[in-house]
Amino acid sequence: MTLRGVKAALPKGARRLPVPAAALGPWLAEIHDPAELKVTLRTVALLAEGISRGGTPPSVTVEDLLDDSFLAQGVASGAAVKAGLAGALRRGTLIAAWAGGQANIFLNDDAARRYCAQARLKPLSAEDIAPNRPELAAGAVDSGRAGRANIYALYEQHIGTFGPSRAAELQAAEEEYPARWIEYAFAAAAEHNARSWSYVASILRRLVRDGLPGGSIPSDDDGKPGIDSAANRRAEYLEQHRRLFGRLPWEPRDGESGDGVSGGDAG
Repeated sequence: MTLRGVKAALPKGARRLPVPAAALGPWLAEIHDPAELKVTLRTVALLAEGISRGGTPPSVTVEDLLDDSFLAQGVASGAAVKAGLAGALRRGTLIAAWAGGQANIFLNDDAARRYCAQARLKPLSAEDIAPNRPELAAGAVDSGRAGRANIYALYEQHIGTFGPSRAAELQAAEEEYPARWIEYAFAAAAEHNARSWSYVASILRRLVRDGLPGGSIPSDDDGKPGIDSAANRRAEYLEQHRRLFGRLPWEPRDGESGDGVSGGDAG
């Protein structure tokens, strides 16, 4: 018998994907649940096909795995896929985090852990993914501000993925500006079809300098200084801002160009 008739034989010119050595060694010895093994290996394959952009490691969503045709053929049901994924999260071969309004799955390596920490993504546990858990909704994950999306989720929703240098800029902006200002700036940028961080940052600076067309600026109740339409309140805020940050909001930080964008990630 020759191998020519074997159904699973590799076709000529078949692509090859990089696979972590552990997947074909220790993981095979340790993983006894077929669903967990299949979900783990398929996730590794999907991640290998992904592209790392600007320091953002590739990820897949839970929905990607549930919709995957190979897992649909190889695992009994969607519940079994989620059970296998939950097993991988408990074992630590994969990690999950909430980003951009969905549950994202990463290979548990240094790059993914560093990215999730720098972007301050909400980690998800095996129990969050378990089959008896209803589908995750944005409101089910605490972003740190009840009822509001954080700046990282807004960036991914309106602009796209980001790397470590952009994450540092977003963190600085979140610390500097009230949450409602940030939400307003992203919405205004989207309305003008200007989906870039430089445009959003320019709106934030303009809010403090000029106010809104109607003469008011969104106030906030999250502990950051707020501004109303009165000129004396604006002056009070600017004085407090300069004391806290050593500059006014529209003045560039050290190392930035005049448009407020440092030499980091594009977008």
